[in-house]
Amino acid sequence: MNYRAILFVLAVVASIYLWPEEERLVDSTGDEPSQEVGKTSQRLAKPLVSQAPKIESAPVKNAEIDRLITQLNQSQGRELVNAIEQFWADCLGKEDCLSQLAALKSKLSDSRYQLLANYNHFNREWQSIWQESELNHFALLSDKVAEFKRLATMVWGEHATLVFADEFALYDFSLEQDSLSESLAADFLNDYQTLLIKWREKEAALTLEADSEKYEKGVSLIPRSYPPDKVREIKNQLARQYLTEKEIASIASREQQVAQQNAHIGQYQDELAALHQTLEAQRQSTSLSDSEWRTYVEQKVSQFRRDYFLYQ
Repeated sequence: MNYRAILFVLAVVASIYLWPEEERLVDSTGDEPSQEVGKTSQRLAKPLVSQAPKIESAPVKNAEIDRLITQLNQSQGRELVNAIEQFWADCLGKEDCLSQLAALKSKLSDSRYQLLANYNHFNREWQSIWQESELNHFALLSDKVAEFKRLATMVWGEHATLVFADEFALYDFSLEQDSLSESLAADFLNDYQTLLIKWREKEAALTLEADSEKYEKGVSLIPRSYPPDKVREIKNQLARQYLTEKEIASIASREQQVAQQNAHIGQYQDELAALHQTLEAQRQSTSLSDSEWRTYVEQKVSQFRRDYFLYQ
């Protein structure tokens, strides 16, 4: 074998070992890759860092949208106002208010959609009008209520009854509760319960959902013109109607503490008044100057206070 033949053989042998791995794994037919090629491809295709599966947030988002639509369509008063203001806060933060309004237009009644779309305009005008209002100049509650409703309707139009549903309920209830001042003591409890039944659907707005709240409200409405024994009788009737035994005992204990405090204060005031009378009598016979007398009185009063609270 000559020199060129030897070089040719060596080149062929070297090419066998240097041939790409995938091509060397081709089977004897030379057409199809072997199973090892598939494994190699899978290893190469596998990402270096595993990716966490994506969590679908669409159901949660859809539930929030459905809840918002329900609130905008069905609620009123503070609940409605909160929903509207939350909508505007969210869409302004995302800078997509126009698209969100467009999506909601077919979901809301025309009246409620107009309220939602124009809420900020209405609210700015209302704040300006409200700051300049003079409700405190009206002496009668009925006049204040009438003026408030007039201003609200002037700014909000037909939307006033929705936006101020809670305020209107509170004002109207306040007007009606004044009629209890004309009730006879024997009829007070029945008249009060009749009033509560009439306003049952507005208990949340009136803060009268709990029985304890009904009791406190009833006590606050007892006319001052009733004699003390009638007041105590009505309080007991209200307590039996709306309170548990534990609550009744707690109130009785609290009232006893208040009575003791009032008696303590009354005794202090009586004894202090007696001291001033004694000092006035002494002033007639003393030769002290005015400044000396004032100093003397201050010392006596200070000593009285220290002794009184020390020995109580």
